[in-house]
Amino acid sequence: MKRFPVIFAVALLSVASPAQAQDSENLRGIVRSVNEAWLSSDLGAAIVQLPFKEGDTFKEGDTLIAFDCASWESQLKAAKAKLAGEATMLKNNKQLKDHNAGGQFDVDIAKAKVDEAEASVEQIRVTLERCIIKAPFNGRMADLGVHLHEVPERNARILHILDNTSLEVDMILPSTWLKWLEPGVAFEIAVDETGAVAEAKVIRIAAAVDPVSQTVKVVGRLGKDAANILPGMSGAVIFRPPNG
Repeated sequence: MKRFPVIFAVALLSVASPAQAQDSENLRGIVRSVNEAWLSSDLGAAIVQLPFKEGDTFKEGDTLIAFDCASWESQLKAAKAKLAGEATMLKNNKQLKDHNAGGQFDVDIAKAKVDEAEASVEQIRVTLERCIIKAPFNGRMADLGVHLHEVPERNARILHILDNTSLEVDMILPSTWLKWLEPGVAFEIAVDETGAVAEAKVIRIAAAVDPVSQTVKVVGRLGKDAANILPGMSGAVIFRPPNG
């Protein structure tokens, strides 16, 4: 019986990593504000001014909220009056000492009382500065958790503000792109919500790569054509690598 050689054909299967299998057209970015803050207060006082509503824009330095601080203003007047009296007493004790009619002990006691009165005045002044919360940057009112005349709970979040003029894009990109990806590289984001395509540039790359997914976090900064883009929007990001 004739024997025929048996030939085994071995197919080499190439298993692509998550990053290699990832289609660049499916890469997405999420828009967020560079400056964002939740504001609170520990005064426990009634709100007397609340000029901005949700969605309103404001400028840096504008009053966002003001509290009724009449009681602290009265305390400040009383503290200033006490400081003036203690300062007069100190001056008098110094004059008596100069004329050998008093001692250094009386001067030291009077000086300590002046220091204590000054500290009281300063403490009340610091409290009064917190009676008005001003905008730390240009932006918009994102969330308003209180109403006029209410007394919010101490340290409760009452205002959520964000800067809608300075926006960044958070992205998760293939780590293999680090061969050419660096700060300054331009890209585009096609925003789902508006259909607009905005230009951006890479500004930061994470310090570590995720070894499981073989991806890296990258942050980009949107350009001036992002006027109608809001934080929280998202869309496909488009890069054009040097090799095409």
